[in-house]
Amino acid sequence: MIRYVITAILIIMVLIVIIVMMSYVLNTLYLVNSISNYTVVIINGSGRLLSIP
Repeated sequence: MIRYVITAILIIMVLIVIIVMMSYVLNTLYLVNSISNYTVVIINGSGRLLSIP
């Protein structure tokens, strides 16, 4: 009986770790996406300032 409880706790801990890592990866991907959008906006703005078509 104790063995089943321990295995259940281990499975739950592994699931929690996987969920935390997935949320971290998604946050980093969102950050990279927003940074790339900012760079595109900055490049377009600087091109218009320098009158580059």
